[in-house]
Amino acid sequence: MTLKEARIRSALAGEKTEVQPFSLWTHFPEIDMDPQALAEHTYRFYKDFDLDFIKNMPNGMFSVEDWGCACDYSAIPKGGVAEVTRFAVESSKDWNFLSRPKPGVGAMGRELKSLRMLAEMTKGEVPIVATIFSPVTTAEKLSGIPLADSALENPEGFKDALGAIADVTAEFALQAVEAGCAGVYFASQVSSYQASTRDFYREFGVPFDRDVLTALPGESWFNVMHLHGDDIMFDLTKDYPVQAISWHVWETAPSLDEFLRQAPNRCIVGGLRRFRITAGDREALDQDIRLTLEATGSRKVILAPGCVIRYPFDTATLRYVRDSIRR
Repeated sequence: MTLKEARIRSALAGEKTEVQPFSLWTHFPEIDMDPQALAEHTYRFYKDFDLDFIKNMPNGMFSVEDWGCACDYSAIPKGGVAEVTRFAVESSKDWNFLSRPKPGVGAMGRELKSLRMLAEMTKGEVPIVATIFSPVTTAEKLSGIPLADSALENPEGFKDALGAIADVTAEFALQAVEAGCAGVYFASQVSSYQASTRDFYREFGVPFDRDVLTALPGESWFNVMHLHGDDIMFDLTKDYPVQAISWHVWETAPSLDEFLRQAPNRCIVGGLRRFRITAGDREALDQDIRLTLEATGSRKVILAPGCVIRYPFDTATLRYVRDSIRR
């Protein structure tokens, strides 16, 4: 077992580590469509900042390209997000006719190839988690109509499509673990009360999330559930079969104390407010680090941003964060 793997495993087990584990991640626009360039850039990013685990950073729409979407990534270098320019679903009935892609080819094949290259470069010295999206998140990205309309107008067709997306996502995750990943970073962008309702997510989110997570192989030992946005559905997701949970700590509930009470067997991945990183606010970042470690007793926590670090940012700030944590 390598030193970095031991740190992560200790954090997951609730043991205090001699060196506090942490990680950072951002998109690599205009690089992330080339699997070799993405792997090489990710490896350099890991080495530059001495990360304790790598969250791979594919483009944010890779999960919908193979379902028939066309995407525009030009806004990302300026701090924006990718946009879908052609949706695979334009009406509720379109869920009945989705053509199921194979994870080993197309955009998903591109990402798996990059993960294999990255695993070869790291040679097992650092855990890698593969980014995947919850089935309803993928459905939301590939649909040009509100998902609530699909749930009302074509509930069975919508559920069948979610089942297909869950199957493809689980197969992608299995191949990622076989490629050398320690687990997955399971990102849900619909599990907040600002994005959907409790009843909607309980019916169309939770069952399909669990289908993917329970299909993960036994050797997948570091799986992170990411709850994106404000007012998250922590009550519906806190018992998912994962080892760690990521959310926008300090920006939305739960508090760290509440998390540790309600999910004592889960590790926190977070504590750094990403916009403070982008702003280069070093004093505020020192405060985030101190308060997070005080609240947790430096146990059950891997310091990381609450979500992807947006462009533009100063790499000197990332080095400052690294050095502050190492101190």
